[in-house]
Amino acid sequence: MGAWQFPFTVLTPTYNRAHTLGRVYSSLCGQTFRGFEWLVVDDGSTDDTRGRVRAWQAEANFPIRYVWQPNQHKKTAFNHGVREARGELLVALDSDDSLGADALRAMHSVWRGIPPGERARYAAVTGLCARPDGRVVGDKFPRDVMDVSSLEMTFRHRVRGEKFGCLNTAVLRDYPFPEDIPGFVPESLVWRAMARAGYRTRFVNQVFRVYHDSADSLSRQGRGGA
Repeated sequence: MGAWQFPFTVLTPTYNRAHTLGRVYSSLCGQTFRGFEWLVVDDGSTDDTRGRVRAWQAEANFPIRYVWQPNQHKKTAFNHGVREARGELLVALDSDDSLGADALRAMHSVWRGIPPGERARYAAVTGLCARPDGRVVGDKFPRDVMDVSSLEMTFRHRVRGEKFGCLNTAVLRDYPFPEDIPGFVPESLVWRAMARAGYRTRFVNQVFRVYHDSADSLSRQGRGGA
């Protein structure tokens, strides 16, 4: 793992979502893989987000870090979290999302399956999303394991629909969301820049995330889909 303190940082940028953060917390409590930290970046919330997180810090059996910033934008909170991350891999989990109990274990296994000398050229491990009833959202990948760029998966193989996974933190730090562009910035701007630079993604037909449709998303199709 080198200088990284954890295999994973689970990053949750949030703004006034104290009432939904419990879903994230509960799913992290249920993880069968314990090599992670939860990093909550609060984008200037005015509700009880700080109090909720402090209470969980006192009882959780995994490390939780809380970082506050003045209200700016979710892309800025995300960039802040990437800089603060202590995990080799980063999982961006919105404030009302949840992971399957074996999600981190499965992602870690897929990542470890990439030869160590080749991992620096991989931007992500990307899998599938399912609805709470178990139905897979969107298309599956043409093969169960594929090492291609996100551009190739999108435009050559024409795979559509919500996808999810983990990102290589070291690579992600070189491709922050542009903060000088006001308002919303499409996630594809970042993921495609990685792909054009030659970074590959390992795509697998495994469900990593339970999908809850919400407007509180930094990135839906793109998250973990580099």
